[in-house]
Amino acid sequence: MSLTDTQRVFASIHESALNDLLRAFFTARPRYLRYGSPAFVPATNVTATQMPAIAFPGLPGGIDWAVQFEIPRVDLHDPDDALPPQLSLPPGGFSLRTAVKLCINCVKRRDDRGQGKDPTGKPNDDDRSLGEVTCTELGVFAIGHLDSWNDASGNGEIRLRVDAVELVDITPDSLESVLECLIRMLLDAALSQVHLPISALRAGAFQLLVTQGPLIDQDHVLARGNV
Repeated sequence: MSLTDTQRVFASIHESALNDLLRAFFTARPRYLRYGSPAFVPATNVTATQMPAIAFPGLPGGIDWAVQFEIPRVDLHDPDDALPPQLSLPPGGFSLRTAVKLCINCVKRRDDRGQGKDPTGKPNDDDRSLGEVTCTELGVFAIGHLDSWNDASGNGEIRLRVDAVELVDITPDSLESVLECLIRMLLDAALSQVHLPISALRAGAFQLLVTQGPLIDQDHVLARGNV
């Protein structure tokens, strides 16, 4: 059977090229992997994205936090990289490895009387300086699938979506489950902002009208179609 099957065009991108693309994207735009509240990120810039502090009653200004992922490395099916036994890479899927750094600004509340008041006598809730910063770093394994769309004009995009995350040697199991759920949501949201255009699958000399795919097979993202 030919590579094109019953279509006229076969196009693909190898996982090494996909990893080169991810590395270039996140190196130029690290703010898509780095997020924090005002005490950590005073303003959104090319290196980090500012997010609100976590509001909580009795904590003036909320809880300041920061999250930072390493640039992920993707392994397309067929698998080359070993995974923890809790994860298995299904046909048509991908796995990835990364690391995440989670930080909390661990401040102590000031007394309502005495120090910590502004000139009007009210408690000063606007101090967003860092107190005792507490961080942890975790290795992350994940598996996922492609999310894509295309139209009759040859336009389209591909995104990487995360289905499951595994953290190794976290105890108790309930804490591991909470952290895995949190990190899966954060990592999936971060990666969903990277849009690989369907045009990346073609050489530029023709317009690919996708009729099958994009899908993952034999270490490639591939599509079949017509011109």
